[in-house]
Amino acid sequence: MTDRVRLARSFHTPFGGHNRCSGSMWRAAAGLIGVLAVAMTVAACGSTTHPSQATDYPLTIAGVAFVPTSASVDRECRQTADAVKYAVPCPTLLPAGIAATPGVHGCRFQIVGWDRKRGCGAAKWHRWMVGSSQLSGSDAGPAGFLHLVVQGAPRIVRDPARAIDGPGMVPGSRVRSRGVVTIAGKRMRWYYVPPDRNQGSAFMHHLVLVWTADRHTYAYGFHVTSTFAVARALDLELVRHLVTVRPPAVR
Repeated sequence: MTDRVRLARSFHTPFGGHNRCSGSMWRAAAGLIGVLAVAMTVAACGSTTHPSQATDYPLTIAGVAFVPTSASVDRECRQTADAVKYAVPCPTLLPAGIAATPGVHGCRFQIVGWDRKRGCGAAKWHRWMVGSSQLSGSDAGPAGFLHLVVQGAPRIVRDPARAIDGPGMVPGSRVRSRGVVTIAGKRMRWYYVPPDRNQGSAFMHHLVLVWTADRHTYAYGFHVTSTFAVARALDLELVRHLVTVRPPAVR
């Protein structure tokens, strides 16, 4: 088990921020190997998270096994925050085996990313956070398929359809409200994205949680592959295990 996984189990709480230590101090702490040593460094640097009980993984939710994310996801979140210049809610728990959606026309996706290659997104997508990942087969639960989309806006977006469809929203796009939930003190709203009213949206037929934090609006959600109850359970497991990754200027 890596030190990062141990740290995620012990110190990541929903929407907790990374501590205020520099990257070099983190590397020094990791070099000490022991979880206790890392924990002492967290405390000394003024962590904004709080300890949580260790959990045995995987956690099975609606037939889908959730496991701690790899170091590559953490790296994507840090690179994305650095690129878009605002906080990225980074997953620390995801379905086992989920991977970035295959790229098209030379443009690749990440689980958490941004429009990093010129020509792969219109200028209007500048500084939007985007990510698309999927999983097929028996590990994807009863339906045999999962699709997750995560998105962040460079500002507050009050229209839920625009927050979900982003700058590519076409006239007449509509989403359906499915209620409200509060996670770790943050009020989030559920929306269903009907395909017939959101042509071309990556979120088509997804159940999405939308919320605003630190002057930015975020939309995270799984595809409704079987029932709304299953999609809701998957969404909740996702957002309950997010940690805020900030760009260097605001860490």
